[in-house]
Amino acid sequence: MDKVHSLYNNVRVTLLPLEIKRIAASATFAIAFLMFATHAWAQAVGASVGVVTGTCTVERAGKSIQAADGSRLMVGDKLTTGPNSRMTIGLGDGSQLELNESSTLVLTENILNPDGSRASTKITLLGGLVRSLVHTSPGGAPNFEVHTPNAVASARGTMFDVSYHEGQPPPATP
Repeated sequence: MDKVHSLYNNVRVTLLPLEIKRIAASATFAIAFLMFATHAWAQAVGASVGVVTGTCTVERAGKSIQAADGSRLMVGDKLTTGPNSRMTIGLGDGSQLELNESSTLVLTENILNPDGSRASTKITLLGGLVRSLVHTSPGGAPNFEVHTPNAVASARGTMFDVSYHEGQPPPATP
């Protein structure tokens, strides 16, 4: 049987096997697109610029713009503060970041659960200092991470500072 026939409202449609394969491939592509688009959308919400002092920028898709109070942030945004400048970032779960002067970070991942709690947040500190005020989240495993080129700090709920300065040795520990 090399053809498939269907009668619907007295209309006869003949589909060849190749056409069936094309329709199946298109449907598969559409479903996959919707699945990935939904995941990307879930990461695109839930972060915004709080208070900006001095010169602070947000780089998105290779374009740099001045950071402004209330600006929405997306996963992949690169945030930079200039000398004598600071910026706060509010996350959808109530956590907050304070980016110190001459610092750069990337919002790598920000996924919220349907109830608004944090599923996973990852930021990458490329240089400078970030203070993280992490809202307590349910569950056992830490789901808030700060990555630097040489370390990872993670938490479930606390306040902590992470700094990275290329070419400088770490501070001495007592």
